[in-house]
Amino acid sequence: MSYVNGGNHLINYRMSRAIKHNPTKKDTKALKALIVDDLKFNRSLARIILERNNFETQEAENGVEALLHFEGQKPDVILMDICMPVMGGVEAMRKIRKLNRGNKVNSIPIIAFTSGEHKESRSDLMNQGFSEYLKKPFNEEDLFDKLSQFLPVKKSAS
Repeated sequence: MSYVNGGNHLINYRMSRAIKHNPTKKDTKALKALIVDDLKFNRSLARIILERNNFETQEAENGVEALLHFEGQKPDVILMDICMPVMGGVEAMRKIRKLNRGNKVNSIPIIAFTSGEHKESRSDLMNQGFSEYLKKPFNEEDLFDKLSQFLPVKKSAS
C-alpha cells in the first residue's frame, strides 16, 4: 500500500508489483509465447499478463491449432493445457518435441498449464516431456516464477 499526497488530499492506492521482461543486450526483441487452452478466459488471462510484460502472444484452442501456430511462430515458451478437445496437451507436446528433435528449438520450454483435475501428477507430466507445471488458478507471480526458470525475465523492484 502506498500513500501519495495530492495537494490537500491524501490518496491511497495499491501499487501492483510490476514484473518485466528484461532483454539482454543481444536479445532486445520481445519474447514470444504460445498460449494453448480450450477456455478463452484462461487464454485471455495469460495473454493480458504476458503482453503487459512485453511478450508477443498467440493463442490456440487445442493441440492441432498449437502445432499450426508453433510451426509459424517458433515461440520462446509454450503454456499448454492438458485436457482439450481435438488434441490434448500431452499429445501436442510430444508432436512438438518430435518435430524438433535434434534442433535447438527442441529446448523450447513447454509448461503444463492445468487445473490439476487430470490423473497425471506433476512428475508424470515432466517425465513425459513438459519443462514445468503451472496449476490453475494462477497469478502473475506464479507464472513468472515458472518463466524465470527458462527465460530472461525478472521481477522489477516496485
